[in-house]
Amino acid sequence: MTVDVPDLHGVLVDWREHDVLLDAGQRAWAEDPHREGEEAAAFARLMSTIGEAMSAAMRTILTAAGMEVSGTDNDYAPHELVVTRRVAPSVWSARRDAEFTRRSDSMRAAWNARHAAECPKPDCEHHHPKVGDTETLT
Repeated sequence: MTVDVPDLHGVLVDWREHDVLLDAGQRAWAEDPHREGEEAAAFARLMSTIGEAMSAAMRTILTAAGMEVSGTDNDYAPHELVVTRRVAPSVWSARRDAEFTRRSDSMRAAWNARHAAECPKPDCEHHHPKVGDTETLT
């Protein structure tokens, strides 16, 4: 992923082949600069197929995660995508936030109970709230 140029207003997402594959393809293309041979054509097909498959997979995953995704029409990176905004809430983010809130509430209750037990004044409103008091202690 890379940050966008000012006109895109989003995040660029693209797939890069492993350096070993890229180097092998570049060596084949260097030996056949007009790309007329079968090896150069095979590397071109392979890299194009990988790019198309990874772009489709990334688009599917990002869309399922609630993102707005489109192509960039970049001739130099034909499989590049741009993520412009979130159009639906994230399921995993909502779950993570809810778990954090539960943990935080549990820790706050434990802290309050501990300090209430240690408080020497039984009428202390800070550590001993009145029955029915819904205010959260801190």
